[in-house]
Amino acid sequence: MDLVEHTAPQPSQSGHTSIFDVLLLGGGHAGLSAALTLYRHQHDMVVFDSGQPRNKWRTPTHALSGWENRPADDFCAVTRAQLEQTGFIRFVDQLVETISRDEASLFVLHCSDGSQWKGRKLLLSMGADIVFPEIEGYKDHFPQKMQVSLASVHAGVLCLLISGCSFHCLFTFGLEHRGSASAGILSMGYAANPFHASILIEDARKFAEIITVYTNGDVVLANKIQDTGVPDILFDHRKIRRLGSARDGPGITIDFEEGETKLEDFIVHQPPTRVNPAIVEQLGLKLDARGDIMTTPPFYETNVEGVFAAGDCASPFKMIANAMLMGANAGAGIARQLPRSITGNRVDQSSAHGKECN
Repeated sequence: MDLVEHTAPQPSQSGHTSIFDVLLLGGGHAGLSAALTLYRHQHDMVVFDSGQPRNKWRTPTHALSGWENRPADDFCAVTRAQLEQTGFIRFVDQLVETISRDEASLFVLHCSDGSQWKGRKLLLSMGADIVFPEIEGYKDHFPQKMQVSLASVHAGVLCLLISGCSFHCLFTFGLEHRGSASAGILSMGYAANPFHASILIEDARKFAEIITVYTNGDVVLANKIQDTGVPDILFDHRKIRRLGSARDGPGITIDFEEGETKLEDFIVHQPPTRVNPAIVEQLGLKLDARGDIMTTPPFYETNVEGVFAAGDCASPFKMIANAMLMGANAGAGIARQLPRSITGNRVDQSSAHGKECN
């Protein structure tokens, strides 16, 4: 891939700060996709990456054209290397602690190393954190036994699979476990919604003969799920004490408060996610019912003018392909809000210098 070289503006040594066209918070798939779009319009930008992706466990990537069975972070590394060649992008591997707006309506980002950066537009592509349920053994098995990746979402359902065999999503690793004897649906959180639970049940049934729904003490929920018309489902209403690994071979054990233990080949669950609450509060962003940042398609601008959001932080569809789509569209929308009358950019930015402000 041939990329045009350019020298991006740098923070000055005099205490002033260069004005960048765009500040991108998050160097994952959405942020990099936006950067690939923006540099084609000669926009100088900074990509901030704390190095703390939601998928920390190098799980194989599936359902991404050209990258089957390869780690997702390697995909990002290749893209980042290509972007670094353009000269339009600077990568800052620091945690952004605060975001504000100055008297000129520029966005001001303060990083953990004390550096300060200013930009005309802001893209939030920092993903979202998993909120683990308060069940002993659930989080403890990460990453050895229960792994999370950029989960596939279909029909509005985010699905996480937990197993002693280390797979996390039916669209990602269900195929590798076809022919399983049994599987469980942990019907808590989002999966406590009868409609969502019925979808997960039918998905799991494609790979396991017997499906048991664990309601963790909610007897009424079982009746609601049955009312959706899903046939041949077993229900277990006992309170769960802990999850553990099978002693021999794959599988996961469910220990109940009353003392008994049950073994499943895998468990399906839908854990909620949470967007960085400090960033949400500092910018005054609106969230939807799931806790994702609200945006307006097709360019994904938020309720705050000049702030865009893409990827896992702004969509229930937390999968790589969707993050890339949102990032590319957001990049196009941002570029259209940055004509030369605003940026002062040259028609050939190859030799441009940083634009200084006090």
